[in-house]
Order: sequence, then structure tokens, then C-alpha cells
Amino acid sequence: MFTNDRSKIESSRTGYFPTINSIYSMIPRETRLHMERVGKYSETIFRFLLRVNPAMIESEMMLGSMDDAELLFRYHDIGRFFIPVSILNKVERLTDEEFQIIRDHAMNAIPAIESIYKKPFSDESMMEWMNIAVYHHERWDGTGYPEGKKEKEIPLSARICAIADTYDGITSWKPYKKQQTTREEAINIIRKESGKQFDPYLVDVFRACAIEL
Repeated sequence: MFTNDRSKIESSRTGYFPTINSIYSMIPRETRLHMERVGKYSETIFRFLLRVNPAMIESEMMLGSMDDAELLFRYHDIGRFFIPVSILNKVERLTDEEFQIIRDHAMNAIPAIESIYKKPFSDESMMEWMNIAVYHHERWDGTGYPEGKKEKEIPLSARICAIADTYDGITSWKPYKKQQTTREEAINIIRKESGKQFDPYLVDVFRACAIEL
């Protein structure tokens, strides 16, 4: 039996999605486009960091293959599968309850990932994917969510994704914006959040490779 009501889908010991594309394809198109852009931006930062500071990657990240990077970052918002489409597509101001549902996508990444029974990555990369999906809304100063982690308590991959995610959110076209934000303006906004929202070192890395975005 098939259902369009996601709340009625029950998990099993093997999961209810055979592949990652099975769940990814059910996420609204605009969200998937955002995820794809963030995947590309994050990979650009990651590859640049790999060139200038490979020891940092080696000591702080778990990757079965360097080739996994773009996909792991792309699927950072996999928990958004559990957000009702009516909320994802809402143009009006969100209620407090709706805003909390949006925030819950970070922790909902866990059941989303566990629902896929044909594992798409190695064990190491699966762990890194979980780090990205759950913690990319944490802040360097400890005021983020879902766990209020701070500084290097936040996994490196999630700290990278946080910058890319914010950059895309700032530069993406929004129907309610009278004037769209330029790349230079977005870079400056992120620079001002160095040491607050973002890892200061990674902000410098981002600024150095921003021309490649």
C-alpha cells in the first residue's frame, strides 16, 4: 500500500527506502536545487582546504573516499524530507511552531539516513554524512542548534557546510527581496560573522577560494 502522508510511513529494521535517490526525489525541487548548490560550494571549500591544509582534513574528517565529498555535502538537508511541503513552500511569515518544524530537520536527518537500507557510502563516509546533516546549523559561538556545540566541538565538515549553506541562502533569488544580494555582499556578510557564526579559519579559506564559487 502506498501513502502520501509521511507521518504514516513506519520504519523497519531494514528501512523503507531502497536507495538514497528514493528519498531524495521526494524532496521538493527548489530544496533539491539548494542542496545541489550547497554541495558544489562546500566541495569547493573542501578541495581548497585539502590543498592548503591537508593535515586538517586528515585529522578532523572521516571519508571513505575523497570522491564522496560533493554528495555528502549535497545531502546535508536530507532531514527536510520530514518537513510538510506546505511549510517548505510557504511564502508568508512562519509561525513559531512551523519554524520549529524547520529547525527539527537537523535531528530528523538521523531517521532519514537510517531509513535508507542500501547504504550509499562507506562506513566512514556515512558517519561524516551524519555529522554534516545533523550539525550544519551549529554556530562557532555555541548558540546554534540542535545541540549548542561550539568551536571545534562542531565537526569540520559541518563547519564547512555551514558557510556554504549560508552563502547560498544569501545569494539565492528570493521573490520577496527587492534587490538580490551580490556575491561580494554575501562574502562580506560572512566575513562579519567570523568568530560568531563561523570558524574564523574557515572564513579565511572561504574568502580565498570564493572566486571559484
